[in-house]
Amino acid sequence: MSKQLNPLDALAKALVSQFHPKMLMAVLMPFGVMVLSLILLLLVAWGPLDSWFISSANTWGWFASITSLWGMSTVSGWLSGFIAFIALLAISVVIGLAVAAVAVTPLAVSLLSKTHYQDLEKRGKFIDSRSIFNAVKVGVIFVVGWVLTLPLWLLPFASIILSVFWTAYAFSQIAKVDAITEHASPAERAFILKKYNKGFWVIGLVCGAVCLIPFMGLVMPVYAILACTHYGLSALRELRYGVVEVDATVKEESKDVIQLPHK
Repeated sequence: MSKQLNPLDALAKALVSQFHPKMLMAVLMPFGVMVLSLILLLLVAWGPLDSWFISSANTWGWFASITSLWGMSTVSGWLSGFIAFIALLAISVVIGLAVAAVAVTPLAVSLLSKTHYQDLEKRGKFIDSRSIFNAVKVGVIFVVGWVLTLPLWLLPFASIILSVFWTAYAFSQIAKVDAITEHASPAERAFILKKYNKGFWVIGLVCGAVCLIPFMGLVMPVYAILACTHYGLSALRELRYGVVEVDATVKEESKDVIQLPHK
């Protein structure tokens, strides 16, 4: 991570940007999609998932050792129903986030491009296909990982740790690509995603932790997109203006950028 670039600065800038009227209205989109998808999933998939889990979990020796910590010899109906609900809730959350990434990120990038990053030329290629592919990839990993680690929620404090981790993963890995894909060339994008990956994870972890506060999860998808956009475009600015060391390919793509004026 560059010494000149701090993800906490991006979080602070995103807090200000979040109060822009367009971004306040944008909060409604992922929330509405999440609620609608959760209702549909509960109607269609809750019963089959609950039945499968309660019939399968009692045959898992490792799961029985976890439930024994809570004094349960078998998986009860309420526990399997709760786990099925949490699994479907997670799927609806990532659906809402994916929609936000595809629909809200262009709004955020457009807004911040005009207010903070007018100097950055747009050099992105294959923008839509890259964003959709990344959203699908992250969504699949998130859902599979969330479902596979659900039984671990019965361990003390594991539910908090796993919830923050998987939420951080979804926030950071979806938003970081969409934040820069319109402005960065393929070589610049690859460089930024590798060099500044820790910073994007910091943003995701902070947003994931804030989601533990009641109702804050409604705002965090858009806020995470804003924070990652600030961070990603700031990283691109550092790259193009020679603040960080780059390889020859990226240098060649960035060499014609005019230097920023000194403040």
